[in-house]
Amino acid sequence: MRSSAFASCALVLFWSALGAAEAGFAMPPDQDRLPPPRYGEPPDSLPPPRYWQPPESALRLSIGPALRATSERADGGFGAALDIGAHAAGARLAGSWLRVGSDRGLSQYDAELWIDFGAEQRLHPILAAGAGVARLEHMEVNGLRASAMGIGTLRGTLEYELPIQEANARAGLDLEGALPAIRGRDAPEVSGWLLLMARVGVGF
Repeated sequence: MRSSAFASCALVLFWSALGAAEAGFAMPPDQDRLPPPRYGEPPDSLPPPRYWQPPESALRLSIGPALRATSERADGGFGAALDIGAHAAGARLAGSWLRVGSDRGLSQYDAELWIDFGAEQRLHPILAAGAGVARLEHMEVNGLRASAMGIGTLRGTLEYELPIQEANARAGLDLEGALPAIRGRDAPEVSGWLLLMARVGVGF
């Protein structure tokens, strides 16, 4: 009789101790833990590494100072460009204004196609070609006169993507050559010129 009662008490104490042990190692309900990883597998609880990657932009607007260089002299001014395309190829509409309203003034408007040899990288070497219209101003006996001519353009660009989160911001340097292709009767005799432009732009 005593032995059976003692066995019953021992069994109750054993189950009580086992329940207390399980309760001590139970996970809190507010924590979400994953089982330990298998051998050779990374733990799923660790967040994946984050790599910097700028957002893609189908349109990029950039502005900056411009410099026109000829065999005679150099003139300064301002330029703006709108790039269309988010990947390795696209188009550009650009305008440059240098000494407008004075002797040797130039207004140039370009339409180009470009190829990006550094797509999905921070450094972008770009080659572009196109055509445009140039409005040249020159001084005559009767005063300042302007004439338009068609031009062909060839451009080399080096752009760098700035490390700014949530913005496709770039800094670029353009070197563009322009050659007269269609000249009117009253247009001055020019052999061509170089345009150097430093730009900062953002995508949207």
